[in-house]
Amino acid sequence: MRSLKIAIIATFFMALSAVALMFHIGVALADDTCTLAPADFDKIATIQNDPSLSANEEVIQELAVRKQLITETITCAHAEVQSLQATLTNATATDDAKNIQSQLLGDLNDAANFYNIEVVKLDGTGLSGSKAIAREIIAWRAGTYVPLEGKVNNYLLWTQNQPLFDTAQSRMDQTRQAVAFLEGASANSDLQNAFNTAYASLQAAKTENDAAENALAQSLAPDQSLALIKQSLDSLSNTYQKFFAVSDAIKALLP
Repeated sequence: MRSLKIAIIATFFMALSAVALMFHIGVALADDTCTLAPADFDKIATIQNDPSLSANEEVIQELAVRKQLITETITCAHAEVQSLQATLTNATATDDAKNIQSQLLGDLNDAANFYNIEVVKLDGTGLSGSKAIAREIIAWRAGTYVPLEGKVNNYLLWTQNQPLFDTAQSRMDQTRQAVAFLEGASANSDLQNAFNTAYASLQAAKTENDAAENALAQSLAPDQSLALIKQSLDSLSNTYQKFFAVSDAIKALLP
């Protein structure tokens, strides 16, 4: 009996610690490392304010600098996409979530193709064309890539959380057996009520976890899927608190 009690309590504590750790891990959108620095724009201003340059020389030099800066930005952004692709490809996916993973990989491939096309367009463009390409890239990153990055990061977080739910279900199964064993010897309403509360809490957490998966599958806004993920982790953490209540009820019954 004592060994059973010690095993249950130790298992609950380790699992709860894992949930608490994951709960505090947030996947925020990374800083845009491909954004140009003020010093980069100073190069253009220096050319524009150089009185020694003719109008034609100014255009030629400014165009060269703009193309260089845009090319560097595209190269950085393309590497950013490739890194995310590699991380997503290596992520462990459940059978149900593989379609989400495939869709996100396809979207990242589209992002890589977008940058490839912009490089080709840049090659033969003039000054006004280079400005238009820069505006297009900025708008596309804000409206398309940043949300996509958020969806990928949320999917990765959701995937990392699945072992926690599997562990919780395993703990629930073990707890059910322990409670059934003790109830078989002597019925106890406090123990049964504590178990029922923990069971209901886990079911709620699993429902929220499924809702988070559905949000990812439907490609909802990153804020929406992330909120559901956090909610499911909060409920899972609460489940382990309920497990402690079961443990207390068990301790009260054992000599």
